[in-house]
Order: sequence, then structure tokens, then C-alpha cells
Amino acid sequence: MKRTLLYIIGLLMSLWNVCAQSSVDTKIAVNDAKDENTFVVIISNEDYKHEESVPFAKNDGEVFKIYCQKTLGIPESNISFVPNATLNEMSYELDHLAEVLNAYDGTARAIIYYTGHGMPDEDSKDAYLLPVDGYSQKPTSGMSTKELYARLGSMNSKSIMVFLDACFSGARRDGKMLASSRGVALKVNSDPVGDNTVVFSAAQSNETAYPYQSQQHGMFTYYVLDKMQQSGGCTTLGELSDYVTTNVKRRSVVENKKSQTPSVMVSSRNNDWRNWQFASKAAKRFEERTVASVPAQQSAPAMAPIQETPTQSTPVQSAATTPTLSMDAASELVAQGKKEIRAMNYNKAKTTFTDAANEGSIEAIYQLGLLYNNSNFDGYNRETATSYFMQAAENKHVEAMYQAGMMYLGRDNATAKIWFRKAADKGHERAQSQLHRMR
Repeated sequence: MKRTLLYIIGLLMSLWNVCAQSSVDTKIAVNDAKDENTFVVIISNEDYKHEESVPFAKNDGEVFKIYCQKTLGIPESNISFVPNATLNEMSYELDHLAEVLNAYDGTARAIIYYTGHGMPDEDSKDAYLLPVDGYSQKPTSGMSTKELYARLGSMNSKSIMVFLDACFSGARRDGKMLASSRGVALKVNSDPVGDNTVVFSAAQSNETAYPYQSQQHGMFTYYVLDKMQQSGGCTTLGELSDYVTTNVKRRSVVENKKSQTPSVMVSSRNNDWRNWQFASKAAKRFEERTVASVPAQQSAPAMAPIQETPTQSTPVQSAATTPTLSMDAASELVAQGKKEIRAMNYNKAKTTFTDAANEGSIEAIYQLGLLYNNSNFDGYNRETATSYFMQAAENKHVEAMYQAGMMYLGRDNATAKIWFRKAADKGHERAQSQLHRMR
């Protein structure tokens, strides 16, 4: 009876979480137009080592990446997403961006998105972005917005759009104060931005950037995504600014009983910024995205076993299990599963890959990892995906080694480095690049 009651409670919690998912998370505009000349850096700092966490910051960054890729048509290779970034990682991403933009001789543009803590220097009143390993009591452990804007202004870029879902008054996203604060919100200095840069901030310098609890996002980020969804990505910065400012200002008073007014910073010589566009054409179709939710009493999603046995601890049979089909037959199943993926028949693909995996195909195990890491798949589950990648990686699948590293990146960088190193030693170029970034 007790187990039945716990099951019902868990099921109800899971259903509540699904119902609570924001429509901007589950209905994604997909653009047929591709934008090869825009490069994106996304930093989403949620799990701080020395400060309180930032609610929904990871979700903010993950969904913003999806919109850049699908709604704006930016290739995934042009997008650098770094959850829980250290100061070195933040600085590296800016250096790398500068190199990329310079290679394009001023014809490319950039989008910078940051969500996490901001903080003030109480003496100088300068504003700082706080990395996950930073201390709010020590401004030099963060990156000053003055430095950020100076570095962006020197980049050889057609345009740079910056979105900061952070506040710099000394307050956390929940409205309470950071450890360093004296308990009084401070008004920080406004730093100049370059002629090529437009900066959107979630709040005025003495306000808090609040969450939108019911939508599981920062309020500023939610309305940025909402406008992108409504417009299919084809919106000007002027339209975006007006929409986000009006809605955040109104909703914050109702939702949080406190004022929050987004701001825009531009150079006095930039008279055309309101006409800058995101996508050149609007997306005409939408994809439904199902997000797996974890019941409150679970620490991680349960593994989804393919073939259950009393002693099984991994999602598929051991690769050492004697197959009943030939490897050629298993390869044919993998090929069929890939066809089902291209046709978006994800459940059929799961069944086909499962059959091949249980016949000893390491490639099928890797493909199951990709499937469970696909946000369009109803069974999307990062923990299950990680388990499959690890299984394939341990059986010397090089691409799975890289993917295992990516799954741990930002939450366990030591483990991520181990798998990147294994893949890099096999000549995997992206793994080598990731290791270089993590130095």
C-alpha cells in the first residue's frame, strides 16, 4: 500500500511538472532559412560553489540555445553553450569568439547570452558577472561589464547583441541579497558600449532580475523567448525591446509584487539599432518538444531498461552477451533506425536500436544515447542518454567518448576531461578543441 501511494504521488508530481512546463519550452518555431554568419556564446550559471543557486538558469540557457538553432537557423557548430562557467571559461569563450569574427573579416555577427548572478563592487559601483567559482565579496573573481563591453567593442563584427538575465544591485534572483551585500540594493555605474554592440539587461541597475516561477524561466528570458516564438524569429531589436520591456514591467508587479524594468544600452552613434533583425524570414512551422520531468522524491530519472534481468544495472545487455543475430543483421537494424530518426518516427527508432543493441551493436547503444538526448523525442532524458553514451564509450566508441564528455561538461568537469582526453587520443578533433578550452 505504501509503495502504491508513493507511486501515485510521484506520478501526480510528474504530471504537475509537465503541466507547468512553459509553452515556449514545448512549442518551438523551426526556420527553414539558415544563418551561417551568426555565432553565439551562451553562459548559464546556476550551481554556484560559494553563493545560492540561480533558479532556472540552466533551463534558460538550454532553451535559448534551441531557439538560436531552430528558430534563428544558426548551425549548432556556431553555438557555444557553457553551463556553470568558471571565469577562465568565460574569458576563453570571448577570446575564441574574437578569433572567429576576425576570420570572417567583419561580415559576421554575434549573440552573447548570460544568465546567472551579477554583483556590484560596493566601493567603485562597477558591475560584474559572477562565474560559478567566484565570490560575491571579491569583485576581481568576476568579470566586469566594463571589461566585457570593451572586449566586444574591439571585435571585428558586423553587430553584437548581448542579453544579460542578471541584476547588479547585490540581489539574488529570489530577491534576497548576495553574501557580500549590506542588505541595501545598490545602483551601479553604466558602462559605455561600442558602436557595434547593443546590450539588453533584465533590470535597471538598482533592481532585481526575478524568476517567472510558473514558466520555470527568468522573467526577462521568458519574454525574449516568447517574442521569438510569436515572430518566428523574424523580429527587429526595436520590436523585441518594446515587447520585453512592457511585459516584464507589468508581469513583475503582478507576479513578484516588485518592479523590474529591462533596459537597453547602445552607443550614441548607433542610430539604427532598432532595425537590427534576428532572423531574415519568419519560421512557418512548429515542433512539439516534450521535456522529461523528475518527480520530487527522485534524485535522478530511473534508467529505462531494454531487457530486464534481476542483476541488470545498465540499460542494455552487456556487449559481451552472445548475439543471436549476425552483426550484419544488427547493422541493418541500426541503418533502419537511422531512417526512422530522419522520418521523425522516434518510437520506432527506439525499438529498432534496442533490438540491435541487444544483439551486441555498440553503434546502436550510441544511437540510443543520441535519441534520449534529442529534445524532440517524447522520452527525452539526459540521465538515460548519459548512461547509453557511457556504455558505448566504455566499449571504445570514440564519438560516444566525446558525447559522454559533453554530458558531464559543466556539472563534473573532471569526468568530462577524462572522456574528452580519451576521445582526443583517438584523434577526435572536437574533443581536442574542448580540452583546449578547458585549460
